[in-house]
Amino acid sequence: MYTFLLLLIFAGSYCWYSSSEKVKIQKGPALVLSCVKDKTRSRILGIALLILSWILTIYLQGILAGTLAFGAYSMGFFSMIVLLWPYRYFQWKQLTVVFIIALLLETIIF
Repeated sequence: MYTFLLLLIFAGSYCWYSSSEKVKIQKGPALVLSCVKDKTRSRILGIALLILSWILTIYLQGILAGTLAFGAYSMGFFSMIVLLWPYRYFQWKQLTVVFIIALLLETIIF
């Protein structure tokens, strides 16, 4: 459950990041490139994903702890995206492999 929660926060953060006028994203999957072209749709999708992940965090951890945890998660992901994405440290295939490994570990351990 936490893997999907963190994936939602990452996706919402990335949609919000890609809606900036200063960001120039040239390469990526077709879904990402279509969101980058339409800044308003990207911003709305980012807000919707972040609100959904905030509600899931509250459901999993309670109101106060969930809100504080969501703040920490979103600050971490926004910092990671803003600092590391322009250097092309992340590739979509790498992120997919990390997500699958995290999902498998979460399923096996918990």
